[in-house]
Amino acid sequence: MDGNTRASAAALRIRETIPIIDVLAAYGYEVRTDGGDREQQFRCDLHGSGHDDKPSARVYPDSASWYCFACDKTRDAIGTVQAREDIAFWPAVKMLENAFGLDALPFDWEGEAKVGI
Repeated sequence: MDGNTRASAAALRIRETIPIIDVLAAYGYEVRTDGGDREQQFRCDLHGSGHDDKPSARVYPDSASWYCFACDKTRDAIGTVQAREDIAFWPAVKMLENAFGLDALPFDWEGEAKVGI
């Protein structure tokens, strides 16, 4: 399996198994984890001085992503970890796998990502 296929499989599995709301809550963003698949506004600390006076971000649980209108960026769980920790793709994948109890994909893994927490 080449690196791009492995990266795509890892990203797909994370999007399908780790709720974006849980990732945001783990970083202390003011989102309701009991809100189900409801879209929510929240304050983003990734732009400007790091202080957001008004909620400038919106989470979209159906697409496992969020968008900050001030940053003008869409992020998924991996992108969130990358931005918050200032790390590259694979270290962010490893942090999410460890934090949410996912085994790493084997190097010889082939096929589609399997959902199953």
